[in-house]
Amino acid sequence: MTKKLPLFIVSVLMIVFTNVCFAAFTVKATKKVDSAVTKEPGAESVGQALKEFNSLSKHEKRSRLKEMKKAIKDYKAQKKEGSDVSTNTLLLVIIAILIPPLAVYIHEGDINNRFWISVLLTVLGYILFGFAGIFFLGSLPGIAYALYVILSGT
Repeated sequence: MTKKLPLFIVSVLMIVFTNVCFAAFTVKATKKVDSAVTKEPGAESVGQALKEFNSLSKHEKRSRLKEMKKAIKDYKAQKKEGSDVSTNTLLLVIIAILIPPLAVYIHEGDINNRFWISVLLTVLGYILFGFAGIFFLGSLPGIAYALYVILSGT
């Protein structure tokens, strides 16, 4: 009985802590979505841009379209290259080592299949190896999957 009580208290605290963390990140994600919506151009500015574009000569229209296509092509090439490691990726790797499902949730931005797979692997790892007193070894399947999701880029 004395061994089970601390384990029960720790498990309840972990569940409460993860729920608080998920709630905090959900609020932050909602704020990001709201700010992204307000940055979209208004109908008046789009209409004005279209009128300005239609008033250009054929030569100017072609040159502007070429510039846009070149900018889009450069953007896609930079996105595809993705060779630089951003600070976000580094922080996600650290979080993945500490709390794998949280890192997957932050990376994905939603509770989806990848998140649930990470939770399942972490819990199964704790069940298989956690009772032996090797807690880090128990979270290894979850850590490996979280790192795969974060670093795969897909």
